[in-house]
Amino acid sequence: MKITLFKNEKHEVVKFYNYEDADEVETNQFLIKNGDEGILFEPGGTRINTFLFSEISTIIPPQKIKYIVLSHQDPDVGASLNFWLISLNSKIVISTLWERFIPHYTTKGISKERFVLVNDYGGKLKLGNTEIILLPAHFLHSPGNFQAYDPTSKILLSGDMGTSFNAPYEEVQDFENHKQYMEGFHKRYLPSSYSIKEWVKLVRSLDVEQIIPQHGARYPNKEIVNAFLNWAEQFKPTLEENPGWYKVNNEFLD
Repeated sequence: MKITLFKNEKHEVVKFYNYEDADEVETNQFLIKNGDEGILFEPGGTRINTFLFSEISTIIPPQKIKYIVLSHQDPDVGASLNFWLISLNSKIVISTLWERFIPHYTTKGISKERFVLVNDYGGKLKLGNTEIILLPAHFLHSPGNFQAYDPTSKILLSGDMGTSFNAPYEEVQDFENHKQYMEGFHKRYLPSSYSIKEWVKLVRSLDVEQIIPQHGARYPNKEIVNAFLNWAEQFKPTLEENPGWYKVNNEFLD
């Protein structure tokens, strides 16, 4: 399935979702189009290639995809990368931290010229007559992690931050009810409340109208976005609540 999140004469943002099999983690993929150029953000795993390629073709010729952006190194983000590299001439955008991990997804001989490496402070990608901003989001949950902010649509593609699973809707209308679908993931997979608080400060400095995570429902307006940010500010991960995990367990010493 796909849904258009924003569209004007020159600019379009589309979310693709529900392509996975039942035994896979559900993921979202994103296309940002400006003029005749596109960015594919988080292309996903290998089983969805043909579906995603076909859907993108209804919006833009896939050969016009200028960049393929991976927020981090996980397989649900970019295991399909080899398919896209063979099919297109796009540049791969990834943190410098994960440059040497990407060849594990690809055949030999991928030219270094096809990499755009992002340092820890983020960067910008020129797309048509606009720029997409890559925001640092380290330890949310990867130590080398980036999100994409589109100032034209005022959409933040937030990667794993804001993730939910099994919510029976595509957009969040009642944040208090939505917490049941997101709290477990955040407690287990996002290890640092300090990193989250710094991320909230960064997001509050931007004009964000929607936050769209890599998994699950989106936060579709400023009221819901603000409710999510307020929740994130006071959030405590499992490890901070359970430091006893790192105490010696005597049964291992017997």
